Amino acid sequence: MTFALAPETRRLADTIREWSVAELRPLARQADADHRVPDQARKALASAPFAGDTTSGRFELIDSSNDPKDYDRRYVTATTAIEHGMYGDALFLAVSEAGIGGKVVDLLGTEQQLDRWRSDVAIKRYGPTGFALTEPGTGSDAAAIGATARRIDDGWVLNGTKIFCSHGALAGFVVVFATVDREQGSRGIRAFVVERGTPGFEVVKENESKLGMRAMLTTALALDDVVVPYENCLGQEQDWPTTFRNGLATLNTTRHQVASMAIGIAQASLDEAAPLLVGKDSGYSSRRRSAIQVELDRLESQLHHARLLTRRAAWLLDEGLPFAVEASTAKAVAAPLGEHVTARMLMLLGSDGYSDEYLFEKRYRDIKILDIWEGTGQIHRKIISQQVLKRGSPAL
Repeated sequence: MTFALAPETRRLADTIREWSVAELRPLARQADADHRVPDQARKALASAPFAGDTTSGRFELIDSSNDPKDYDRRYVTATTAIEHGMYGDALFLAVSEAGIGGKVVDLLGTEQQLDRWRSDVAIKRYGPTGFALTEPGTGSDAAAIGATARRIDDGWVLNGTKIFCSHGALAGFVVVFATVDREQGSRGIRAFVVERGTPGFEVVKENESKLGMRAMLTTALALDDVVVPYENCLGQEQDWPTTFRNGLATLNTTRHQVASMAIGIAQASLDEAAPLLVGKDSGYSSRRRSAIQVELDRLESQLHHARLLTRRAAWLLDEGLPFAVEASTAKAVAAPLGEHVTARMLMLLGSDGYSDEYLFEKRYRDIKILDIWEGTGQIHRKIISQQVLKRGSPAL
């Protein structure tokens, strides 16, 4: 692989970064206070000089010319674009994500199911899609979910409760994971498409009141004798026992993107803090400024290291090579590092870091979740250690 990005990818990334800083950063406080995406942000996205969303990972410049664009391959381009979008503010994720429910259908669905829910017409019809896996009391041990699915003559009856469902209140459909037999463990879990408006499928709480990422819609849902047709169970019947394992594989393709989110937020904190800490007007002595500069340089190099790990995982995925351990490595490194960098800038800046005059304290609240999303840091460190014990470190 090459560590150099294609010129068009760099131009796309620069465009997204400038747009996010100009259009989204001024709205960051409003979105945080209102716990929703401001209408102004959606209007800005509609007229943005690029197209794409963080879920599909497909980004491109909107150019009046018909000249072909020579971007890097899909996932390398996506990680770069996402990092630069998050540099403006984490609001970029909330306004540009289409929901990963559709990705699960792409991965598990039969030809008929793909035609029904993922054709071009269907995507426009359903809009954002939801992913309902997490439940009260079940986090990292997702296989312990309690939602149930009972077979009836012409369909299934679903019961249970889901929390932190992305886009749950707005989704055209939600992919709900439920068990047909708890005794079978993960092999008893199935994925069901539940369309918005289905009787018994209720929004309990539109958006959780969260520490950070407040504009990101995460919904609590209740399923009370929800009846769905037989064909709403994703995949071929013979493949159902592997539904849970294959469904979670969706998260493998987004873990390195979460790493890029952490890098983008942390880089923004570092860049904004640097002139305040080591500039001539910082108020520090030259000796103190020199000591801070050494620390800033060290943190900058660590972020670059995390960026290269993330890009390598994306490159492996683009090449069709094994990438799961590398994606876990990127996330296990980038998420806690990004949190450390962001917290350190907040602490060094003292009252300015703690004040809402700047975005440092908001960035710290936003970045905190990234070590939890798509599998906690502890889980990924376990994956890495298991790899080392079985086959040694991944080959470079």
